Order: sequence, then structure tokens, then C-alpha cells
Amino acid sequence: MGLLSFFRRDRPATPQQRLGTGLWRQHRERFSRAVDRFYTTVSTLHEEHAQSAAAPQIEDLARLTLVLNALDQRIEALAETCHRAVPLDGLVFPADGRARLGDVPEHLSRASALVAQAAQSAAMLRAQLVTRPDDAAGSARFAESAHSYVDRAEGLIAEAEAGLPAPLRPSRGD
Repeated sequence: MGLLSFFRRDRPATPQQRLGTGLWRQHRERFSRAVDRFYTTVSTLHEEHAQSAAAPQIEDLARLTLVLNALDQRIEALAETCHRAVPLDGLVFPADGRARLGDVPEHLSRASALVAQAAQSAAMLRAQLVTRPDDAAGSARFAESAHSYVDRAEGLIAEAEAGLPAPLRPSRGD
């Protein structure tokens, strides 16, 4: 029995163990799906329009995928930390959890919505390049919009991290 428990400790935790089956896992997966949609849209933009007049905006959006990957890792760490502090199997955030974690769930939800809006802006840029390829101002507007959404999501994630009690806050070396 002791030998088997030793081997079980070395196995990586499953997503269910790390995030539960409720609110924290939902926030994690929702954010990851939005990041995936953004990445897919920008990859398609790059493949179809890399040589267009909007190439600088497309390259800017491609750089944003690196930012989003880092944010995705931060969301995962936040969700794991929150699940350890207030384990949930449902989607209802209890009052005692609110007292402990404050507005962290709302920040995570809003950050996911902002990344989804960034993906929508990238999709609008793609549609604009198909219908009006010479409209540089429109291309710049959609790229700036996507950038703004990602910046706001990053701010919300930072607020969520800062909103955790001091012992739960992640220590970041960047």
C-alpha cells in the first residue's frame, strides 16, 4: 500500500483534481477557448493576408498571441489557487467564498469576455480585408481594438491576482 501511494504522488494531477468540476474549471476553459479562437483567427489572417497592406497589423496581432499564452497560464494558476482556497463543484459562488476571494470570479469572467471580443475584432479585420482590402484605416482600427481588449483583460487578471489574500497571491518573476 505504501509503495502504491508513492507512485500515485508522482502522477500529475488531473484537471478535475486541479480545477474541480465547477466554477473555476469553467473560467479556465472559457478563457482557453477564447485564446484558441483568437489564435486560429490570427493564423488564418496571417496565411491569407500576410502580404497585404495590413501586414503590420497582422504581425501585431500575432505578437498578441504570445501575450495571450502567458495570460492563459496565469488564468490556469489563478483557477487552481482559487479551487484550493474555495473548492466548488457547482457554478454558484458562496458568500463565504466571496468574503475570502472577493471579485476574483467576476474578473476572470470579464477577462474571458474581453479575449473573446479581441478574437471578434481579429475576425472583423479578416472580413474587412476580404471586402475592402485597401481600407488601411479600417484595418488599423480593428487591430487597435483587439489590442485594447487584450490589454484590458491583462489588467483584470492582474486585479484578480491582487485581490487574492496575500498568502494565495502568485509570485511572478517578470
